[in-house]
Amino acid sequence: ISIDYITKVVCEFYKVEENKVREKNRRKEVVQARQVAMYLSKQLTKSSLKTIGLHFGGRDHSTVIHAQTSVEEMIKQDTMVADTINSLKNKIELSVA
Repeated sequence: ISIDYITKVVCEFYKVEENKVREKNRRKEVVQARQVAMYLSKQLTKSSLKTIGLHFGGRDHSTVIHAQTSVEEMIKQDTMVADTINSLKNKIELSVA
């Protein structure tokens, strides 16, 4: 499973262009797609925080940690978000298996 593939699947789901998540774009839908892609990249790959950050426009490892924390909070607060993340995770894992 590659970070690029995870980004592709997440961007398709959120209907966001892949290059937007690599830019310094702060629109809500872009930020959410970026954070979810970072979260899933950390969950599904063995990549370091630094490597994941570099894939998303040269961001710092602390940005990846923030994305991780933000997504975990969203999952706790909203079951729809939890379901969405689980279905994205399953889709990514099944396509590679």
